[in-house]
This record gives sequence, structure tokens and C-alpha cells, in this order.
Amino acid sequence: MSDIDAGFGQAVPPPPRPIEYADADTSTWWISVLGGVALVAVGVWLLANLYESVVVLAWLVGLSLILAGVVELLALHGNEGIGVAPWIASGLLVAAGVAVLAWPDITLWALAVMAGAGLLLAGAVQLVLALAGRDRADMPLRIGLAGLTIALGVLVVAWPSATLVVLAVLLGLRAIGSGLISIGIGWQLHRLRA
Repeated sequence: MSDIDAGFGQAVPPPPRPIEYADADTSTWWISVLGGVALVAVGVWLLANLYESVVVLAWLVGLSLILAGVVELLALHGNEGIGVAPWIASGLLVAAGVAVLAWPDITLWALAVMAGAGLLLAGAVQLVLALAGRDRADMPLRIGLAGLTIALGVLVVAWPSATLVVLAVLLGLRAIGSGLISIGIGWQLHRLRA
């Protein structure tokens, strides 16, 4: 009996997982996808409804920052040995969002400074993490997201007198970008689980 005949009728084993996802918890893939969809929805909402009210924009910005921080934290999927830096980056986004929500009659200048500072700090931590993980396959994607976050933070802080429309567009684009990345990560983990 040949090796081919001996294996006939048996299930073919799945291919091995890529090294960088060997320890990933694939059971919560749907949380990443669901969070990404919610983040994309908030981003589209920001882009589609360029409100004249600072209070409404503050709520949308605060929610998008909190959601971005939570989604980025959930995207870790229980990886061991990642250190505290990703927690700090996510915490900064959530803290900036909570600060914006806690001050409903915020001025546009204060909204821009708080949102921009949170984005700048979170982007800097993300960039350091991306550069520290040079052997990871998703390093270019992580550097790109960190660069986008830093650039957006610099733009928002440097231009605090921007109109509501500009601020809503910039933060809406960032929310959509983060949401799409989260959906991609969740879908990839779902495929690894199968």
C-alpha cells in the first residue's frame, strides 16, 4: 500500500498558522469585526452629517475616540508579552474621548486641542510599537496607521480654529481607516480559526 492509498479518505490537515499569529486567540474574531463595523459607521456618520453644532460634533468625536481606543485594544486578542504600550495608546484615545464627552459645551478650540493631543500621543505610542516589532508581517500597516494618527493629531492641534467641517472630515476618515483595519484583522483571525 502506498502513502497516497494510506491517506485516501482521511481529512487533509489544515496548513500551519503563520508564525506571527501562532498565539492569537481566534475565538473573539467577531468582536474585532463588530467593533470595526461600528467604527466605520461612526466615521461615515461624521462625514455624512457635517453639523453646525459644536455639541453634536463633540459627542461624535468623543464616541469615535472611545470606540477607536476600545477596538484597538480588542484587536490585541489576548496576545501575551505585548507590554503596557498598547494599553497606554488605547487608554489615551479613550481618555481623550471621555474628556470630550464630559464637557458638552466645549469650544471648538478646546475640542481640537483635546482630540489632537490624544491622537498625537496614541500615534506616537503606536509608532514605537510598530518599530519595535520589525519582524512582524503587519509592520507596514501598523506604521501607516500610526503615521496617519500622528499626522491627524498634528493637523488638528496646529489648526484649532478649523471649521467644524474640516474637523469632522479628518476625524471621520481616521475612524473609517481604523475600522477597516479592525475588520481586516478580525476576518483574518476568522479564516485562521476555520
